[in-house]
Amino acid sequence: MHSDLVPVARRRAREDAVQVIEAALAQANEAYGKKMVLPLALGSGSEWRGVFTTLPAAVEVDLFLRHRLFPLQITTGIGCGDLSANHDEGLSRMVGSCLERSRKGLERARRHRGGTIILSGNPLLDTGANTICQLLQTLFETWTEKQLEAYLAYRRYGTEAHAAEAVGITQSALHQRLAAARAKTYESASEQLLWFVENFPAVVSDPSCAEAS
Repeated sequence: MHSDLVPVARRRAREDAVQVIEAALAQANEAYGKKMVLPLALGSGSEWRGVFTTLPAAVEVDLFLRHRLFPLQITTGIGCGDLSANHDEGLSRMVGSCLERSRKGLERARRHRGGTIILSGNPLLDTGANTICQLLQTLFETWTEKQLEAYLAYRRYGTEAHAAEAVGITQSALHQRLAAARAKTYESASEQLLWFVENFPAVVSDPSCAEAS
């Protein structure tokens, strides 16, 4: 996985944006460390990279970081393929098709001014996954911080009543925020994306290589 802030976000970023990114990456590394080959690390500028054991793991972490870094908007390339076996070398010295594809994916995503592009080497998988990614980005880029707060509370507590109580607003107000954000459509599309990349027939688990970077 190879990510960056979108150009507009970089220009408008708070002075502590790097610290905010580093804190989010640390949280992701702690929460998803068992699904990583190499942990997420900040590189030049505001870019970060990491290597995951599976494509679904990379997608899951990308969604996590989008929520964690909001209102900063990010752009991501996720690539699948082979990777040089010596992980002790670090990403800067490693080579493989997954790194090349993740970089190409990031470049394409930048041209779309945000979102995620998945390049697996399988056109059918890429087309299906990227169509869902585009829908998610179209919805997410319109959200406000209050709408994201309502969505995350709803995900955590499972019902609008419990979520509203946690946020400190009425159930009606929370429902209005979710409806305005089309949050339940977003949640359904997120689940479909994770299911699709995990169950697509061409995605075969191969312990000899890392499938996503």
